[in-house]
Amino acid sequence: MTAWLGNPRVLATLLAVSVAANLFLGGVLAGRFTGQAAQGLKAKGTFDVMLATLPEEKRALVRKELRAAMTQVQRDILALQAARAALAEELVKPELEPAALDRHFAEIRARSAAIRAAFQQAFKRAAASLSQEERRAMVEALAKRARLGTLPEF
Repeated sequence: MTAWLGNPRVLATLLAVSVAANLFLGGVLAGRFTGQAAQGLKAKGTFDVMLATLPEEKRALVRKELRAAMTQVQRDILALQAARAALAEELVKPELEPAALDRHFAEIRARSAAIRAAFQQAFKRAAASLSQEERRAMVEALAKRARLGTLPEF
């Protein structure tokens, strides 16, 4: 029954699969931590650009709206991380299930959309407290940042 384990080809194949799976999962984990840090810095940079155009009292109002959204955003980020981990687990299985991959990708899309929607709603609420000139200044600052190729997707 275990005679096939003594076969050098089988052992080499199992070793190669194991190494590939470990490298993939290690890459996923490393990407999760470095990607989160990079995304956080990019988003913070965008917020800083927008807020720099506003008077201090209006900055506080916008920050308040963004903070209000953060509870839900943090839950969605955790769910997004779990969905990515589930996808990674599915991808390293011996047999791929297209339906399972579709479910995992759909979950990732839904969580990403929920995060964007939460920030968009916070910006919408904040924009209601700004004058037309303040909103225009924010839009111009973001447009300038977009021309420099540094505007993240919201």
